[in-house]
Amino acid sequence: DEFYKEYFRQIPEGSKVLDIGCGPGFFSLLLASLGLKVTAADYSEGMLEKAKDLLNRNGYHNVEFCRADAQHLPFADASFDAVVSRNLVWNLEDPGAAYKEWLRVLKPGGKLFVFDGNHYCYLFNEDYASIQPKVNESSNHVLLGVKTNVIDDIARELPLSRQVRPQWDEDILSRLKAAEVKAEVLLWEGEENRLPVRFAVIAVK
Repeated sequence: DEFYKEYFRQIPEGSKVLDIGCGPGFFSLLLASLGLKVTAADYSEGMLEKAKDLLNRNGYHNVEFCRADAQHLPFADASFDAVVSRNLVWNLEDPGAAYKEWLRVLKPGGKLFVFDGNHYCYLFNEDYASIQPKVNESSNHVLLGVKTNVIDDIARELPLSRQVRPQWDEDILSRLKAAEVKAEVLLWEGEENRLPVRFAVIAVK
């Protein structure tokens, strides 16, 4: 939690923040605890219920919840001071459209924080295939009773499984005219050629 708080402390207290793909509410809770006005959005009603429950249990009753598609947001231009997302972009059918939307709903000077990883590069990239056993060992993604081959089949169709990131994210955000884009690799793997596994991308509109 402290790790992410370091990033989110860059957002002034009282700012309006969109947590897109909020899932069970991990980021929404962190953001609310920092005195930010949070809108938690997810495509899944089930996840929104879990997030609502988490926030209510912790005494945060002023968070707004909204069912939304990350690639077609139901918000007006320049609605938010910041947009945050975790483990979502890799999973999108049109991540470029999502980034365009996220920048659209940001106010000028607003910040985008994306935390993600190269989860499925190993399906198409030999270098990533060679480090996958190590990544699996160190991974905290415990897949309880999930058939991983089903996930692999879905991932094979996703455009970002074929891209090495965060380079891709930096390129697309620059093309979309973000004022400032920087990426930080949070986890490297591999002996000879170090490969980015998990990363943060921060952009300013």
